[in-house]
Amino acid sequence: MHGSELLTLFAQIGLIVALSRFLGWTFSRLQQPLVMGEMIAGILLGPSVFGWLFPNAAAAVFAPASIGYLNILSQVGVVFFLFLVGLELNPNLLRNRGRAAIVISNMSIIAPFALGFGLTYYLYPRLFDRSTHFGSAALFIGAAMSITAFPVLARILTERNLSRTRLGAITITCAAVNDATAWWILAFIIAYAQISGGHGVPHVVWLVCIGTVYVLLMFFVVRPFLRRLEVIYDRQNHLSQNLVSLIFLLILASAYTTEALGIHALFGAFLMGAVMPKGTQFVRHLSEKLEDFVVVFLLPIFFAYTGLHTRLGLLNNGGLWFDTALIVFVAFAGKIGGATFAARICGMEWRESTAIGILMNTRGLMELVILNLGRDMGIIPDKVFAMMVLMALITTAMTTPLLNWVYPRHLRLGSRTEPAGSAPAFTVLIPVSLPKSGAPLVQLADMFIGGPDASGKVVALHLRRPADHPTYRSGLDEAENQFDESLAPLLAQARNRGLPVEPVSFISRDVAADISRITASEHVNLVLMGFHKPVFSRGILGGTVHRVLNICPADVAIFVDRGFRQARKILVPYLGSVHDRLALNLAAKMARNSDALVTVLHIVPPIRGDASRTLDAKGNVDRVFNDPGADSAPVTFRVVADPSPVGVVLHQAPQFDLVIIGVAEEWGLESHLFGWRAERIARDCPTSMLIVRKYRASKTIETPPLPETATAQATETQPAAQNNPLL
Repeated sequence: MHGSELLTLFAQIGLIVALSRFLGWTFSRLQQPLVMGEMIAGILLGPSVFGWLFPNAAAAVFAPASIGYLNILSQVGVVFFLFLVGLELNPNLLRNRGRAAIVISNMSIIAPFALGFGLTYYLYPRLFDRSTHFGSAALFIGAAMSITAFPVLARILTERNLSRTRLGAITITCAAVNDATAWWILAFIIAYAQISGGHGVPHVVWLVCIGTVYVLLMFFVVRPFLRRLEVIYDRQNHLSQNLVSLIFLLILASAYTTEALGIHALFGAFLMGAVMPKGTQFVRHLSEKLEDFVVVFLLPIFFAYTGLHTRLGLLNNGGLWFDTALIVFVAFAGKIGGATFAARICGMEWRESTAIGILMNTRGLMELVILNLGRDMGIIPDKVFAMMVLMALITTAMTTPLLNWVYPRHLRLGSRTEPAGSAPAFTVLIPVSLPKSGAPLVQLADMFIGGPDASGKVVALHLRRPADHPTYRSGLDEAENQFDESLAPLLAQARNRGLPVEPVSFISRDVAADISRITASEHVNLVLMGFHKPVFSRGILGGTVHRVLNICPADVAIFVDRGFRQARKILVPYLGSVHDRLALNLAAKMARNSDALVTVLHIVPPIRGDASRTLDAKGNVDRVFNDPGADSAPVTFRVVADPSPVGVVLHQAPQFDLVIIGVAEEWGLESHLFGWRAERIARDCPTSMLIVRKYRASKTIETPPLPETATAQATETQPAAQNNPLL
């Protein structure tokens, strides 16, 4: 490779990886699988978009002479990806699934395969070269129709919090069986294609026999050897480079063997992954070492290579677009119809049955692998290849919106409502981002609720971001552990205090919106959370905190921890806003439920005519702390005349354990999504702070769509905001 060719290859790879990552991130924000963005990136870089808009630039960047290097890298990437797919197929998924999984998985292969085979009768005389054997073409189209992308499906189930439901368990089992069966079918199709391509039947019989022997050797010779490698890993307690290199050599040897036999290198790589030990730390660490490089670097090259051979411009008349629509329709009908009908026969409800069918319709990368095999063997022509690539994109893209329509969020997460009249008197929701923040937040919540004897509770919420790695890799689903490590310090503190806690943990793509939904469904009185730690900005009330402050249908308190240990002395700066009055109420609750001493600091400007304002502030404090419906709480009321309220608070704060202050412009505390201006009082205050915002139901704010049950509850509670125990 000359220097200019190397520079061209570097430019190609850089462009491919950058665009794939950007579009993958963009599509993930649209609640689409990341692979959708990568597939679209490949199409955009091909002749259909880049080559059409900028033909000269495309010819320079993706010169025909340089495509061969991309082809080699893409093939290497697919080989190692198929090894990872084999790793993810865990036989334990098949246990205790019963008749339903077997029936659905078989029907989700048979129905689309049969429809695809039948569709070829219509497409063959119109689009296929007559030199192509009809049987080979029909078998490839049928296989392409029947595939399900197991890794993409597992990711969708995990991110939609369905993996621990009956629906998710059955679907992932069906997808695993479907994937494994599809590769055996593909091996048969390749053998059949060799007969139609001129090889005799004896050659194919020999190929089948030697292939069977090879599979047996992999399971009964190589697999025990791999278990010895696992023992070495357990003894060393780490995955050494020697072990990794040995595994890589075995992958390459298996792929080389099946390619030399005429089956295809992909089958050998998949088989090597299938015989690896499952559900072990050994395999998990191996996949982590391999997956980032394969998924981030090599697979985008495969998508780009596919895009370079996808010529949508060939579909240049209405008849060809009708054929494309027909292919998409048959793909939907075969997968969704077959799986839905089978699930319904097995006694599942229509909603669950349809959801299974929609999930099984996910094709993703696996579809492109089969299509590229067919094109490389000269069986699938360019026009049909472009149509089938569009079908793969459409079926994968439609999975999430159709699933959200048929199986909405409130059904996936389950109803979290409580029977009428049983809701506790005071509920605190604590969203936990950092594990170490859980313990002090529970300590504060305990002071609001009043200990184990009070009729209140804490809802501890941990919302996990979608992980980069598929949860079902190697059968390890520790990411789905409901009571994960992030909540451990909080739960331990709550147990020590005898405080009732309901832990909730699930994957979220929109943390602020999900906090709002849980707030509505749990009738939460107060959301108590940590502050925003800015990376580039300077405001602590930005990011997710800003959105929670603006959309959450309950009072919100943001805790800024400056070495908080206890709240014996509490300072409440008071200027008279609705948020300052919430600070008074929270301080009064803490004083009643503990031995805390509260000081209310009313700051007025040093001018005449403020006597009425001071009297009004004193009246508010007396009403809150001497409420006839509750025990009286000790409070000290002080008035300070000063032109700088922030300066007074910063001067007085070191004498106290906790400062409770309302969100207000006068305090320099305003939430902004991107807070470029540091809040002085929060930045310079040496004492831990509780920054509070009063919820006002009449305020027009950006309210996210709530589930049906949550919406009904919010409708009942919002008009009664005056009955909030804090008021």
